[in-house]
Amino acid sequence: MDREGFGLELKALRMTLDGEFVRWTVGKEKPITDHGDVYGRSWDPERFEAALEAIASKEYDKNLICGAFEQGCQTLREVAGLTGLELHRVSHLLTDLEKYGRVQLTGMDNHTPHYSIAS
Repeated sequence: MDREGFGLELKALRMTLDGEFVRWTVGKEKPITDHGDVYGRSWDPERFEAALEAIASKEYDKNLICGAFEQGCQTLREVAGLTGLELHRVSHLLTDLEKYGRVQLTGMDNHTPHYSIAS
């Protein structure tokens, strides 16, 4: 396999698997599927796996977006083009990334917002 062609994806995957949120969620699988959540709701393994997959997918996409900004992308369209994510997905996830201080608005150019990794 040619790793050089997948550098962005591999870095995003590594960040996702090493990330606290995904690791914490994986660690809660057994207690939640055996005893239920803190609200007393029972979870079957398939339901938990679906939730974990959604969480991991969102985290992966956010890491992919951050990687695109690190590679010099500045606009949503540039990020979408580099990552293959749909523009509305990039826009939606950018809100989370800004909220938690991972990216920042750096300015506007012809009504187009420009972003970068937060410093």
